[in-house]
Amino acid sequence: MRSKLFDTYRSFASDQEREGISRSLQETEEWLYEDGDDETEVAYSERLEDVKKLVDPIENRYKDEEARAQATRDLLKCIVDHRKSADSLLPQDKELIINECDKAEQWLREKLQQQDSLPKDNDPIIWSSDIKSKAEDLKLLCQQVLGSKGSSTVPEDKGKDKPDTSSHL
Repeated sequence: MRSKLFDTYRSFASDQEREGISRSLQETEEWLYEDGDDETEVAYSERLEDVKKLVDPIENRYKDEEARAQATRDLLKCIVDHRKSADSLLPQDKELIINECDKAEQWLREKLQQQDSLPKDNDPIIWSSDIKSKAEDLKLLCQQVLGSKGSSTVPEDKGKDKPDTSSHL
């Protein structure tokens, strides 16, 4: 963990966080070589959990950076795909989908600009899960609009069960 902290995770941890974790790791290491010999498994687990509480936020920032980039690519692809699919819709449905795509794109642009202005050692303004959620919301809305397109037309088999009374006048 010490080497990751000063290499892999360096830009995702503030100086204060790195110092605190280094101190905690040093104390844990000393405890292991002194009193740790005679401790229970529970004591080891508690020490490990204490270290994890300090390191997890940094690991989460690190891991989410790549996940955020992938989620961004996925949302942008979703927007492009839905804009293309809107071309074959009625004007009001097309406008609704295009507007929702524009809103999602604007939201993403604003959040990413805010994110880019922050140092990596701060928690993200926008997590990959936020972007994935926005993509799911957009997909759902577009599916509803596309679904309503099919229900707005009269099905061809409507009235099959009823006898044709038009010629019996």
